[in-house]
Amino acid sequence: MNNNHTPNNKPMLYQFGNSRITVVDEDGSPTTITSDQINYKTVYDAVLQNQWDVVRENIKEEVALINATRGAVSIRDNKIFYHDEELHNNASKKLVDLISQGLTDVDRWLLFIDKLMDNPSYNSREQAYDFIAHQGMPLTKEGNLVGYKGVRDDYKDKYSGKFDNSVGQEHWMMRSNVDDNPNNGCSTGFHVGSHEYADSWASSDGRLMLVEYSPRDIVSVPDEHLHGKLRVCRYKVIDECHTRRPVQDGAYGYDQDTDTQIFDFIKDKVDNHGNAWLESVQLEFPSVSMEQIIDTIEENHHYPDVSWCSHANDWRISMTEA
Repeated sequence: MNNNHTPNNKPMLYQFGNSRITVVDEDGSPTTITSDQINYKTVYDAVLQNQWDVVRENIKEEVALINATRGAVSIRDNKIFYHDEELHNNASKKLVDLISQGLTDVDRWLLFIDKLMDNPSYNSREQAYDFIAHQGMPLTKEGNLVGYKGVRDDYKDKYSGKFDNSVGQEHWMMRSNVDDNPNNGCSTGFHVGSHEYADSWASSDGRLMLVEYSPRDIVSVPDEHLHGKLRVCRYKVIDECHTRRPVQDGAYGYDQDTDTQIFDFIKDKVDNHGNAWLESVQLEFPSVSMEQIIDTIEENHHYPDVSWCSHANDWRISMTEA
């Protein structure tokens, strides 16, 4: 945030609407921010906490972007720059996704960009952008990427059956031994896939694993399968995707205990108010789907009760103990 001037904490008029908020400054000019804008969550939370200086600092999307990165990112001529180097659209989209989800801790994105720029191959860096464009490619706190790997039922890789891909296993090979030619589909190197690619590779008789890898270790992204897989020289298996659904994009698992937090949040609302509203849940846990909410309630041994309220123009969520 820019601290070169005296903060203006004078209260502003505001109104909440359906996935939007309108604020009016003292000069009478209204600004409406919708939930699809990257500064929505920041402004929404600031209004609730009467932090009017924060509202004013982030009322423009481009300023919110600069504030969130502490000046490391700037916008010129509708292009995003990182330390004066123009960013590829898919790299900047990762940052926009984080901020729009209300994840103001963008240090993971800064680490991700630094690691990607540390990749020793220009071609590898350029190819990487095609792969990270896929949905469900979250960033860890260390700036690494999370991808998917389809394996056999015994956790061994499907191609050779030699590598154990159970949780906690880590594999590496010399980078020079990994095929860096994107024209070669199946070749030497460890393969990591998008959710769609890896889930189909796992098929009904296999398992879908979550793997973590550094942008530094990306070697090539084959042209086939719509850039649905890539080759790396190192990866670590961090979890098994039992539901076979993609994890949240932006940040992996919100520290891996999202489901518990979601259930506790909804249960608290139900205990105190009789129900929770979908919009309130998604404000607290951006991008969570109704499917995930229902699964979370059921996994915590409760029956979900979901109904549409036309008056509130929102989904009412309740639950009873199983």
